Amino acid sequence: MSRLIKSLLCLTMSALILLSAGCGNDSGSSGSELSDTEKNTKNVSEPSNPVDKSKQASIDEFAASADSARIDDSRINYNTLEIKRNIEEIEDTLENYMTLYKFRGAVYTKVGNDFEYHTEKGVANQGAHVDNSIYTGFYTGSVTKLFTSVAVMKLVEDNGLSLDTTIDKYFPKCSYAKDVTIKQLLTMTSGIPNYIDRGYIKTLTPSLRESVSGEEDSKELHSIIIKWILSQKRQSEDNSYFFSDSNYYLLGDIIAAESKMSYEEYIEKTILKPVFMTKTSFAANETTACPYISSEQSKLLLNEGMGYSSLGLISNVSDLLRFIDGLMSYQILTADSLLEIFKDYGNGFGYGVFINGNRVSCIGGLDAYSAKLSFSTDRNLIFVALSNYLGSDPNYLHNKFRNYMLKYSN
Repeated sequence: MSRLIKSLLCLTMSALILLSAGCGNDSGSSGSELSDTEKNTKNVSEPSNPVDKSKQASIDEFAASADSARIDDSRINYNTLEIKRNIEEIEDTLENYMTLYKFRGAVYTKVGNDFEYHTEKGVANQGAHVDNSIYTGFYTGSVTKLFTSVAVMKLVEDNGLSLDTTIDKYFPKCSYAKDVTIKQLLTMTSGIPNYIDRGYIKTLTPSLRESVSGEEDSKELHSIIIKWILSQKRQSEDNSYFFSDSNYYLLGDIIAAESKMSYEEYIEKTILKPVFMTKTSFAANETTACPYISSEQSKLLLNEGMGYSSLGLISNVSDLLRFIDGLMSYQILTADSLLEIFKDYGNGFGYGVFINGNRVSCIGGLDAYSAKLSFSTDRNLIFVALSNYLGSDPNYLHNKFRNYMLKYSN
């Protein structure tokens, strides 16, 4: 059984919060206010579901990354006895890292069966006096891409979709569509230019930004972005890896065409409902944390229709743990489909995820929000961190904590 997880609440606000504009009644930066969120010390990763042995492929098939500069998590053996002896030190170290690097948000981490911990810092809504918690919703950015790739593979399983299909089936007027396959979109090898300018703060790429006033509704924004993506010339045609959010934006429309429902409806039907992700959506609501601090250009990406199937998912720590649990116990896809998603197709990238040994990772960011979702395929290692504070870095926090934990490895 999992141990009780310590929850730290009522934290002192940092100077950044005091100087920044509040959310809700104190600011127009977000239209939502939060009600009090549920807080307790229940094991947030429950319920745990058994693996369907009839669907299981060998976990050894998850190949290690060829990048020798990175530590292969599948080769790390942790000393469980030492972890048990040093629980308090490990918890204090994680807390110290969060304080040192000014992390504000919600974090959950698990190492084997002997260390499981979550903590929350900062506020979700300053005006409403609501703290961040494992139930607070955050924009997750590129974590969305894993959900999109899972949805594509669900269509492969249930509808007979072929990943070798060229996308002219869906975008017949696009000049490059006959030369790009669904699989190339999944693996970022299409060469399609990015509709997102990925600077320190993500914004629309300059040529697209000129076409957007910020007054459009979600359908109008979607139409503008699709038109821009399909009107571009490919940056390369040699099938080399080139990260572009445009690939996954197009996949949303392909999912809609194949499923005969909207992308969002298909995600809800095939992923969210089966694993009881009841607070995950693509539209902000009363549980969504306010951003600290937004800029006008980056805040534009929070409008519905902007992030869509590439960047638009809003979720919380509790729901993402349900997702990991349901995915890896084959409630959504078969093991063979997961093996395909988690294969390294070059540059340590699978279908919407980065691969290192048996560890799968997504790193997301949108406006002031940032996210890290990382787990081993045996679920012995899990790290989920979500933040609504510009300057918090879940990926850096994970790397520091992961490197620290190597002292407890054999």
